[in-house]
Amino acid sequence: MTAQFFMRTPTRARTATPLLAFIAGQFADAVAQLWPAPHAEFFALPAARRHATAIALAGQTRRQIGPDELRRLVEYQRDAVVAEALAGEQPQGLMRALAKAGETLWTPDDYAVFLRLLAEPMANEVLRHLDLVRPTAFAPIAGLPPALRSAAIVRALPAQAAAADLARAYHLAVRMRQPDAAGRIARRWSAGGDTRALFVRAQQDLTPDAFRTADPAPALPAPFVRVTSRKQLESLALEFHNCLADHAVRIADGRMAVYAWRVDPSAAVALNWDAAGWRLAEAKAAHNVDLDDGLLRELVHRLELAGARAGPSVQTLVARLDDWANSTSYCHPIGNSFGEQLMLGDLWS
Repeated sequence: MTAQFFMRTPTRARTATPLLAFIAGQFADAVAQLWPAPHAEFFALPAARRHATAIALAGQTRRQIGPDELRRLVEYQRDAVVAEALAGEQPQGLMRALAKAGETLWTPDDYAVFLRLLAEPMANEVLRHLDLVRPTAFAPIAGLPPALRSAAIVRALPAQAAAADLARAYHLAVRMRQPDAAGRIARRWSAGGDTRALFVRAQQDLTPDAFRTADPAPALPAPFVRVTSRKQLESLALEFHNCLADHAVRIADGRMAVYAWRVDPSAAVALNWDAAGWRLAEAKAAHNVDLDDGLLRELVHRLELAGARAGPSVQTLVARLDDWANSTSYCHPIGNSFGEQLMLGDLWS
């Protein structure tokens, strides 16, 4: 990635050497414009100054910094002046954190995440106390809601995937209660202890404080058509060539709701009820063909407007938290795509 202020081609070619390409990655060409081969002055900079250069080249500074100013800044100015030029007065410990950032530069996205975390008081404290400040080290912090970015929680996370599951559990635990419960839950989970203690608390809070029966299914407007009889269900199952008719008892009990979504292509949509409310459990076109991401995003948006949610069921999430608590691996990893994150197909929980 090249900086926006390198618009003019220099009179002589400035090409990155293989060593610079290895150390500077996406920033190698831009760095070569500032420090021509053999790039000795750049290599002589402390690691924090090289990372500061990358932040400026990525255009993530509080103001635009020209090439001449950038060289003077990182080569001659005090750390406090460099930090102020990059991020203003907000983030504390910027240069100290960058001093632990390693020899190779990161990606622009990694710097964006790093600066966003550094600007948050709780995440800032955790970040500044990491032994090594690397994207793999702070990615779990970024995966948590701000209320959970405490040292006690971050220390107990065994992996980035664990942070994602803990974030899902937090959102569902809050959803089951009044909004003012968010702070209480975060404080309880931050009470200290090892990985097991943290994830057992999260499991416990996925049981609501007060039990209740299922709410009425969402009243979805056209082009949704809700199935309200056995005849409709059997007709829909024949039309879409699927097994929804096998769930007739759950539908009759009021714990599953099925709709035909008359778009192009038409889809059969199933919602399930659990302790966190109505959830999208499945959405397929005829012959169990998957919907594309665009259609899935539109469906989730419409369901959220009606008060439903997407993602794993409470029961599935409890099982995942149990895996983290006991260092087992019974549950499959969740993929990164939008469709995989929805965890569709879980019709029985």
